[in-house]
Amino acid sequence: MLPYSPWLVWIVPSLASLLVPLAAKINGKIRDYFVISASLLTIVFAVSMVPDVYFGATEIVTDVTVPWIPIPGGQAGVLVDSLSTLFANLIAFLGFIVLVYSLGYMAHEEGLTRYYFLMLLFIGAMIGLVMADNFLLMFVFWEVVGVCSYALISFWYKRPEACNAGIKVFLMTRVGDICLLAAIIILYVNLHTFSFRTIINLVQEGKVALPILSLASFLTLIGAIAKSAQLPLHTWLYGAMEAPTSVSCLLHGATMVKGGVYLIARTLIIFYTVPMWSTTVAWIGVITAVVGATLALETPDIKGVPAYSTISQIGFMFAALGASSSPQSPGWFASLFHLLSHACFQGLGFLAIGSIVHQLGTRDMRKMGGLRRSMPITFALCLVVILARSGIPPFCSFFSKGLIASTIWSTGDVALVFLIYAAAALTFAYSLRFLVITFAGEESDYIRKVHVREAPALMVASSGVLAVLCVVLGFFEPFLIRFMHVPLEFNMSSFMSLESLMFLVVLFIGGFPIYLVYMRKSLSADKLRKGILSPIGKVLENGYYFDFVYDSFLVNSITKLSRGIHQYVEVAGLERLPYLLAGGAMHLAQGVHNYVDGFLDKLCYLVADHAMILAKSTYNHLDTFLDELCYIFAGRVMLQGSRVKKMHTGALPHFVVAAVLGFFILCILLLLTMSW
Repeated sequence: MLPYSPWLVWIVPSLASLLVPLAAKINGKIRDYFVISASLLTIVFAVSMVPDVYFGATEIVTDVTVPWIPIPGGQAGVLVDSLSTLFANLIAFLGFIVLVYSLGYMAHEEGLTRYYFLMLLFIGAMIGLVMADNFLLMFVFWEVVGVCSYALISFWYKRPEACNAGIKVFLMTRVGDICLLAAIIILYVNLHTFSFRTIINLVQEGKVALPILSLASFLTLIGAIAKSAQLPLHTWLYGAMEAPTSVSCLLHGATMVKGGVYLIARTLIIFYTVPMWSTTVAWIGVITAVVGATLALETPDIKGVPAYSTISQIGFMFAALGASSSPQSPGWFASLFHLLSHACFQGLGFLAIGSIVHQLGTRDMRKMGGLRRSMPITFALCLVVILARSGIPPFCSFFSKGLIASTIWSTGDVALVFLIYAAAALTFAYSLRFLVITFAGEESDYIRKVHVREAPALMVASSGVLAVLCVVLGFFEPFLIRFMHVPLEFNMSSFMSLESLMFLVVLFIGGFPIYLVYMRKSLSADKLRKGILSPIGKVLENGYYFDFVYDSFLVNSITKLSRGIHQYVEVAGLERLPYLLAGGAMHLAQGVHNYVDGFLDKLCYLVADHAMILAKSTYNHLDTFLDELCYIFAGRVMLQGSRVKKMHTGALPHFVVAAVLGFFILCILLLLTMSW
């Protein structure tokens, strides 16, 4: 293993995504070379982990952890085991194939810098998700994957349908994300750790209460259902076909929709002892497999066929996981083996369909026909897809579906067995229908008007790599068994068992009606659709009315509730509240103003009245006092004057009298002056 490979395998593409705009500033060619180089380096780091896992113990955990959040168990680390290494290599490899394909498919599109930025971040986030050693770090990458998928599905944002599809994907997957986050919080509150290994040990030691474990298990299952587009949260995946076909290939083959499968495979060792949990996983899987296959059988959209096929094929994986008796059982391995098979044939299917759409400019299969003459290589690639998807030997899914069938048989549940075989028959039916409508017969009028030629060599070459893998992957089962450290022996004779023979028989049962209707034309598809099969056709045309129910009951109810809250709470309440508060404040201020103004007016008059009364009273008392004082003084002066008069006569007495009289007159004048 190269040093720090478990870290660099997701850091390199994530960091490279940030540098894409800088490379684009230099030159478009430099940007393209930089993106391919970063993807190739990611493969190198991913492949370097394979020998350590293959030759090592069942599980190898790197010693490198870093502080992250200052809470107990808040470290960030990576987990290197067979499961994480398998996913990391799958994501890195298919990401590289898709990026090479994009050089031809997206060559003339606008916004390529944004496209490559999001694609590298998408790859890095998905690898980080599978390499995380704890629930919290996994959830962070889980959300980044969701944001990238939203942005890539809405890549052609000038198209309203693309924007609506991105919003639908984002909202529906948020339902699962909220449930998964709730499960993580429940586990942490009770166990005080996010670590997978620690939680596994606590569960095996019986230190986790069953009610807590049960609640967390079913919340986690809802998260996986939403991410992997299983019933009833599957309707977003068809809308996601508004994305560029290269994005659809990566999204279906190795990234987002495989996230739910990884989550169930990772947590199976934690939750498989919870009553009814595994059974619920299995039933959701088989029902989804049948429903997805029937929808693929009806759609006229050439990209809708692999979209619904992915829903159905992931149902096979869920069924195998649910039928597993333990994390090391054949069903666990069968699910992951089929995941690899699906990545190859479905990735090839999208790349081949991308070539068709790239040339024709339409996704409507009703406008196609006779393409095998003008696009022979693409026809050969699509033929490989059909054989591999249907499980025809020796193609890859023959081996993986054989293991799944054996696992379902081992449960002893007849209903599960019947449904999984029915899904297999329908798989061959819709695959053959797609091939016949698109490539067989004479060229349609639409194709005659379009100058059709084979896809560019770069697109064909990258598709060819996946075609080779569809043929040879099944023979690598012994290597994969040892790599995954599963106690299972590879024996070719087991594929000639009753289960495998029945599997081939149901393929014939599924394909024969398609042969009669579309190849021999013994029966008219239109007459069947308008006749006895009319009710079924209407149900399929409306997607089992899942979207109708969501729109009628959930979306409309939430919309009405939102409008009611807007009208009665926001408009009538919150918007009027400032005016009510302002009016109240104004009335309060006016009242205070009137009261204070009246009080001050009265206070002024009151103070003035009392001042006048006080002044008048003071004047009266002071005037009386001065009068009395004058009389007393005058009396004293006269008394003294009479005494002096008796003592002296002549000029001196007259002088004294004149002086006293002058002084008296002066005092009188002063008093009169002061009184004024």
